[in-house]
Amino acid sequence: MDYKKRLEEAFSKTKKLDFTIDIPLFPLKVVIPKEIKKNIFQLCADALNHYGYVSSFELAAKCTPVHLMIQSHLKSDLNIDSCITIGDLYWDDYIYCEMTDYSIKKELENPNVNETIKAHVWLTLLDGTILDCTAQAHLDLLQDRGVHPAHECIMLVEPNQSEDDKSGYHRPFLLGTDFLTKTGMVRVGYL
Repeated sequence: MDYKKRLEEAFSKTKKLDFTIDIPLFPLKVVIPKEIKKNIFQLCADALNHYGYVSSFELAAKCTPVHLMIQSHLKSDLNIDSCITIGDLYWDDYIYCEMTDYSIKKELENPNVNETIKAHVWLTLLDGTILDCTAQAHLDLLQDRGVHPAHECIMLVEPNQSEDDKSGYHRPFLLGTDFLTKTGMVRVGYL
C-alpha cells in the first residue's frame, strides 16, 4: 500500500471519529512544481532557525509545535495549504511513535495531558507530498547519529516515491487538529 492509499484510510478514520479536517485534502491536487518545493524547503529552514530550532537536538520530540508553526508560515508567507497529519513511521525492525486504532481510542477516552502520547505529527501538502521537519532529528538522537543542522532534518517526500520496509515510510492515521486538541496535545488557544 502506498502513502496516498494510507492517506485515504486516515481520512476515513478521521471522519468516522467525527473530527473536522481543517482543509479539503481530497481529491489530491496536481503535483506541486519543484521550484515551489524549493521555496517551501527554504521557508522551513528559515522559520526553524528563526524560532531557535537550529539543530536536531532542539527539533527532537517537538513535532506538534514545529509543524503547527510551519503550517502557519506556509499559509501566511507562501499561501500554501497543508494538512496536519498524525501517525507513525514504520521500518521492518522499528516503529517510531507507533499508533494503533486501540491507542487512539484509549487516548480519546482517557487523555492524560501530563504525558506525551505516542504519535508523530507532520504535514501533508495538497498534492500528497510529506513535509516532516522532526522525524530525522529524533532519529539522530535515538540512533546516536550525532547532532545535525536543522536544514538537514527537513524531509520533503514525493507522493509517488516508492516505499520499502528497510528505508521506512510514514503511516498516517488521522488528519487535522481535532485529535491534538481533544487529547490535550495542544490547547485550543494555541491553534
